[in-house]
Amino acid sequence: MKIILIIPDGVVVRNYLYSDFVNELTKRGFEIYVFHQIPNAAVAEIKSVSHDIKEFNFIPYFTEPFIARIIREVVVYARLLINKKKLKNETILYFWSRNQKGFKRKFLLNLSEFLGFFVSKSYGVILFLEKKYFNLMLKTNVAQELSKEIDRIQPDIVLNLHQRSMTSAPIINYSRSKGIKTSTVIYSWDNVPKARMVSSYDYYFVWSELMKNDLDLLYPEIDSKKIKVVGTPQFEFYFNKKLHLTKSEFFEKYKLDVNKKTICFSSNDTSSPYDPNYLKDLCEEISKIEATVRPQILFRINPFDKSGRFNSILEQYKNLVFVVNPDWRTENEGDDNFINIFPSYNDISLLVNTVLHSDVVVNLGSTMAHDFAVMNKPCLYFNYDPEVNSKLPVKEVYQFQHFRSMNNLEAVGWINTKLEIAAKILKAIEEPNQTGKDRTKWMELIVKHPLNENSNNLANELEKTCTSV
Repeated sequence: MKIILIIPDGVVVRNYLYSDFVNELTKRGFEIYVFHQIPNAAVAEIKSVSHDIKEFNFIPYFTEPFIARIIREVVVYARLLINKKKLKNETILYFWSRNQKGFKRKFLLNLSEFLGFFVSKSYGVILFLEKKYFNLMLKTNVAQELSKEIDRIQPDIVLNLHQRSMTSAPIINYSRSKGIKTSTVIYSWDNVPKARMVSSYDYYFVWSELMKNDLDLLYPEIDSKKIKVVGTPQFEFYFNKKLHLTKSEFFEKYKLDVNKKTICFSSNDTSSPYDPNYLKDLCEEISKIEATVRPQILFRINPFDKSGRFNSILEQYKNLVFVVNPDWRTENEGDDNFINIFPSYNDISLLVNTVLHSDVVVNLGSTMAHDFAVMNKPCLYFNYDPEVNSKLPVKEVYQFQHFRSMNNLEAVGWINTKLEIAAKILKAIEEPNQTGKDRTKWMELIVKHPLNENSNNLANELEKTCTSV
């Protein structure tokens, strides 16, 4: 059996190509072909970790046809309007990017909003436009170029490892036109309501029954039998003892005190504008704790944040905050393009040991809550606005659809004012099971368990799809 894996950017490398997923495919007799748009340095890193990939094929850079781009954005806006009504959640429209620079970009989005409003009145028109987009992308030069490689390989199935990337559309659409089975994973827990499904597929591999229900509701044209609950491989690393360093080894490397309790502060990307405010508040309040019992702070920045916005705080509190930077790389120094940045395999060890040897994580709504829950450790979410007239009010953040998965569970603890920081953190450290005591139940809702079997689940389902008539 032959499978094509589509890697549109470096984000998916860690979760799928560094996990046991490739090995599980190989055990089932798959020949693995990778179609990608990542730098050569990322390919070299993957090859050093996984020796079972038969071939890497670069997807040429291309510009989406203007009419196709309009259709795609119109459909996204129309679906967001529909999703807002179906889910009864006004914050769905937060994921429509209005704050764009440049006349052409603003014109495109304004036009998309205008047309999308009317298109949202008819689901049949949305499906018609998606079919039109399919045909337009099928006629692009890059589709014609890649078709030769696909014809040569003759794959049994194509798997897209990030459902929202436009880069994958020519490959998926050509494969479908030739009757080759196509499939996608849903990359992240919050992706489905965002209406960024670029192509249609024969099979959809999702994290949980919760995600399957969202797909059923928001994409009624998809046959429910074609949606397979397999989990996600991204949490398997925590069970790999080979990645575990001792606390002494890890702390010595990053100058942390092995005798102190440790708070992990994990930041979001720059779309979360007040993370520096929260870090400063955290430092100020923790500094007030008596020195003999004062915890230290381990700082892990979002790998895509190259803004330098934390630098002054880190310098001011360098005796309290210890930086463990993610090991994400680019081929060329200074190249911060989202497509070209990728994680090293070493970053997995950094992340695993950050979680393993920290006592609590604090942040604004970060998915690091999940990583800590895997190790049964508490998370505290900041739940106050550090500035008056906040550009991103926390009451809106926690109304985002993916946070509704908490339902009535006490999945995390809440820091409701700056003055609560020290007391809430000390309690989480001293009585970890009293902060976010339902974190394990929350994880069981979000991701299929056991977590260390999800690569196996996905490989099994791919094998079944290839052998079914």
